[in-house]
Amino acid sequence: MKKLKLLMATMILSTLSYSKDTFTSYADMCEISDGQECANNRDEVRHLQIALNADKSLGLHLATDGKWGEKTKEAVQKFQKKHKISPALGYVGRKTKIQLDKVSKDLKWHTVKVAALNKEKAARSNCYADFKKHTNLRKSYKVFKDPKLLCKANGKNTILKVDVSEQRVKLLVNGKVALSSPCTTGAKHKFEPNTKTYRDKHTPLGTFRIKEKIAAKKSTIFGEMYRNGKKVYHGDRRKYHGPKAKYVGHTMHHWMRLTSGGIGIHASKYIKRHPGSNGCVRLPFKIAKMIFSKVRPGTKVVVVN
Repeated sequence: MKKLKLLMATMILSTLSYSKDTFTSYADMCEISDGQECANNRDEVRHLQIALNADKSLGLHLATDGKWGEKTKEAVQKFQKKHKISPALGYVGRKTKIQLDKVSKDLKWHTVKVAALNKEKAARSNCYADFKKHTNLRKSYKVFKDPKLLCKANGKNTILKVDVSEQRVKLLVNGKVALSSPCTTGAKHKFEPNTKTYRDKHTPLGTFRIKEKIAAKKSTIFGEMYRNGKKVYHGDRRKYHGPKAKYVGHTMHHWMRLTSGGIGIHASKYIKRHPGSNGCVRLPFKIAKMIFSKVRPGTKVVVVN
């Protein structure tokens, strides 16, 4: 009886199906991000590994275990270089997917049908409770999105919640989680190379309102000093004590001010899984852009620990 059940389960999960446009039916796979994790499920990554192995000229012999790692990423880069896909960054975008479909068109996929996979993935991705249950929020770089809720966001019905302990920001729409993303808040003890001292730069806790939105704000404090066209200093302009020089502030994309003292939310490429900023809340570029479009001056922002 057990053998019969096992056989039936194997048949269901290993249904053979020919699938055209196996990869072009997905959004970008294992797309480039600040984290090192791939958001695609194991069956999708397994498809990728099988297709890469199908290109015999590469001689890859990848393990088709559905696990995304450096070997699979390097294999994607080799595939991209061979087929002259630039830039060869190791994630699967439109050009790479089209080429993968060509080399894998005659393969049999030993997995459930692609349409069922996408449906299952969509159902999981729309449930924040399930995402929270299966994700280490404190360590993971994974992003949760509920497309239907995000479409309803209009600035009036949105609230931002920044959790310092989890290093995550959540966008709530009508009280429900529409987005959950990694962020980086202020460091409690941040080393300043200029003064060689540690200072408290923590992000203040409490309830705030977005005071201003600027798509590309120039920092009035952090930037570079130039003399005769040559950079002579990098960092906090208040700590520069050299000869007179021209100051050029860093650009803070998708700036959302929280306090009059210079604390805000903005995009950054430096997203870590621990506090590390000078007090602001850093977000991945795509997330910052999305949140920027869903809030307005006056939107409530709650910072908790």
